[in-house]
Amino acid sequence: MFAHLYSLSARVAGCAAFAASLAACGPSQAELKAQREKADYHYQLAYGFYFEKPGQGGNPEAALVEALRALEADETHAEAHFLAGLISMGREQFVDAERHYRRAIELKPDFYFAKNNLGATYIAMARWDDAIKEFEALVQTPFYTTPGNGHNNLGWAYYQKGDHEKARHHLTVAIQVAPALCPAYNNLGLVLLEDKVEERAEKYLGEAVKRCPEYAEPHFHLGRLYARRADEARASASYRRCLELSDGTPLGDRCRRPLASVNGEVIHD
Repeated sequence: MFAHLYSLSARVAGCAAFAASLAACGPSQAELKAQREKADYHYQLAYGFYFEKPGQGGNPEAALVEALRALEADETHAEAHFLAGLISMGREQFVDAERHYRRAIELKPDFYFAKNNLGATYIAMARWDDAIKEFEALVQTPFYTTPGNGHNNLGWAYYQKGDHEKARHHLTVAIQVAPALCPAYNNLGLVLLEDKVEERAEKYLGEAVKRCPEYAEPHFHLGRLYARRADEARASASYRRCLELSDGTPLGDRCRRPLASVNGEVIHD
């Protein structure tokens, strides 16, 4: 938590020109302490609503209300800004998420989780250059504890920009530093598939499936790869598994259509 950096002498100097009392220049230390305690109280409520409801999915709406109440009490509460950003991101209110993450970082420059999430917000907004800037700085910081995520996100941003060489580099590094990070295997497999390096694509997509059997997207890309080879049986099996894991989602729709095509079925919109 952060305290306001107001010294007694500075407040006295600021008030002297007006011949006012010390209290008239700003809140006293006791008032600042009360504001911080009120902010902490609402932040803890927000945290509880958002995180501490096992099996119930949390209550992000109530959490956001309490996080904003915390910021009403003390706008310099970095953790409350972070939580408000996290909730806004989940609601796809990316402009609000960016604002809260940037303020959290201003207040706490070593807030690496906020920097990571700011970069992820830029990815969600398709602001690839901004995302690259954030993650390039993060992965060079020895105190950043999840460099695999940073390199995976860098790889994805470079892929979206069309720079497959840098994408492949960062995705390879992500796998090296975080061998359990399944999205990195999937993303590298996707880039290799689009680069028509099929054997290596199959290797990484297969590793994603092996490590995370309930992860749907690599099944979709494997289906594409097998369809390209005219291996209809394996393409059908991959698309079908993708659909089983993601039915009712946009990815499920992407799997359903080629599955029907491979099986000679017709889909009516």
